[in-house]
Amino acid sequence: MIDRLVGLICALLGAGAIWHAQTLHVPFAADPVGPRMFPTITGAVLILGGAILLLRPGTVALEFGTWPRALAVLVASLIYPLLLLPIGFIAATALLCFVAALAFHARPLPAAASAVATAIVFFVLLDKVLDLPLPRGPLGI
Repeated sequence: MIDRLVGLICALLGAGAIWHAQTLHVPFAADPVGPRMFPTITGAVLILGGAILLLRPGTVALEFGTWPRALAVLVASLIYPLLLLPIGFIAATALLCFVAALAFHARPLPAAASAVATAIVFFVLLDKVLDLPLPRGPLGI
């Protein structure tokens, strides 16, 4: 039952993202893609994922210990945007990935290495390839 509820919430959030994206307007000289593209794609993915959860047969049984792990990832995800400006994208993303990995019983050293690697890869993709400015933090990285 909980997976159906999550599916419904995802589908509604996706619809809301698409609706809100259509209200974004920029001057004529702006980027040809515009600011609507990312929230529209994100909304479509949320709707698709929500529909899959809503329509698939059977239920997913939660194993013992799932809720504390999910709560740890949720709390880390809620703290993440608060840390972006003070410590920067790479550090905040690495911290989020590290907490998520530890929540699912990863060993600390490989979790830290993969968290830093993930943060750097996403930084390069977003900041350098897509030219989206990201918070650098106090170290300027």
